[in-house]
Amino acid sequence: MEFVHIERATTFFHNSFLQDYYFSSKFDKLRTYKPKIEEINKAIQEKQSFSQEQRRLLVSDLKRQYSEADISIDGRLLENIDSLLLENSFTITTGQQIHIGLGPLYVLYKVFDAITIAKECKERYPKNNFVPVFWMATEDHDLEEISEINLFGKKLKWKTNQIGAVGRMSPSGLGSLFENIEESFNLSSDQQNFISRCKDIYTSSQNLSIAFRRLLHEYFGDTGIVILDADSKVLKDSFSKVLRDELNHKNVESLEASTQAFEKTGYDRQLVIRECNLFDLSHGDRVKITTTIENGTQEFVKNHALDLSPNAALRPFYQEWILPNLVYIGGASELKYWMQLKGIFDNYKMPMPLLHLRTSNIVVPLKQVKLIKSENLFQLFLSKESLAKKYSQEISDLSSTIDTKYAEIGEALNSYKLLVESSFASFSLEGKVNKISPKLNELRELTNGQLEMKIENQQELNKLLKIKDKYFNHDNIQERNEHVLAHIYLLKDTLGSISSHFGFKYSQKIGLLLT
Repeated sequence: MEFVHIERATTFFHNSFLQDYYFSSKFDKLRTYKPKIEEINKAIQEKQSFSQEQRRLLVSDLKRQYSEADISIDGRLLENIDSLLLENSFTITTGQQIHIGLGPLYVLYKVFDAITIAKECKERYPKNNFVPVFWMATEDHDLEEISEINLFGKKLKWKTNQIGAVGRMSPSGLGSLFENIEESFNLSSDQQNFISRCKDIYTSSQNLSIAFRRLLHEYFGDTGIVILDADSKVLKDSFSKVLRDELNHKNVESLEASTQAFEKTGYDRQLVIRECNLFDLSHGDRVKITTTIENGTQEFVKNHALDLSPNAALRPFYQEWILPNLVYIGGASELKYWMQLKGIFDNYKMPMPLLHLRTSNIVVPLKQVKLIKSENLFQLFLSKESLAKKYSQEISDLSSTIDTKYAEIGEALNSYKLLVESSFASFSLEGKVNKISPKLNELRELTNGQLEMKIENQQELNKLLKIKDKYFNHDNIQERNEHVLAHIYLLKDTLGSISSHFGFKYSQKIGLLLT
């Protein structure tokens, strides 16, 4: 395996928001730190006020969670959990929904980023401890997102009628899904071993939260990454002040103000801000709280904290409340909704974490790369038409001529319309021209179809386009669709060469992993 890197800005992984986020001051009033490792020292200073009591609660509850999952805490994991009692220890956090069998590739990329950034911080600030944390989104209720496995072009779905927080769901029926995978595909020995482990873990676990923890620990436990389920009575009790405030609608005004400030930067809001950003889990479902608590919120929270679930606007703040956290690693859409949240952090005089965009990669078999010239590898990020133009002068010249002629037709029609209407008073060709325009568009589409057929008949270009469609497809991005199982070798290198290509060092790079 080898890595090749390309500048993010030259790929379809980049966009105007990320350009502004990293290279402008547009969001400076909506965040505490700029997204660079030099800001870590400032974050350390501002997070040293994290309470010793909260540290004790966190460590105690983590040990309870691992014990309930029947996982022995030892080695680097034990060192990391115990170190959280120390005031010079801080967390580097990422999180994700608890997908079946770990999920798509980008879940691994988040894990690698957390592990690597913790190492980078330790090298830069050796007097402090940095603990990678994976936050399981167990209270999420989007079953549709986690229940499907996309494997070798085939989609397999876990069918269940359960509702509510996914972490509390029973894994019943998943054993059959994994057996179906075994029977449907010609798996390697490593893949068969993974499926066997999944089958054992999911069929013997009480709920999806425990199953996901056990599977992630199975492959990454040696790295010392700490897996956290915040759906915990102890942790939510420690958050009771904010839960009461939410029930009393004390944060909506500040959240809405920072959301409007974000919109003034030219971007649409990512989150809907509600008067109360909590769900109720008490009846097995996950229901928005829209009514006022009439008999006093203090007693209500005392009795029902465990079943009060923060929504996407409150969950990040809950994370920072219970963790001595410095960095949060997320996708572009996550970074965007964090930009709406400065108001609630200001309400409680807490810093936001440094927000780091997770690493993106494309895995390409080396045998595919050998089919094309090395200089064409980076060009696969171009659109199909742009790639064809760049690759073939004939196609380029023809496409350019067609575009010119089409523009000339449109200009000639408009010129004719203006001439006639200026020559004959009260006479208009608007209606007739409007009827012609769709026909011209139809001609353009037919011509483009013929151009695409001509492109596909170019043998060498066709090889390139097949690789693009499979691995460099903007409409079907590999890391969001292909399951971990298809790339099982990544799980065997958790402390090896692959993880060294993540973290701050590669924040503006896209990795091409040639296998």
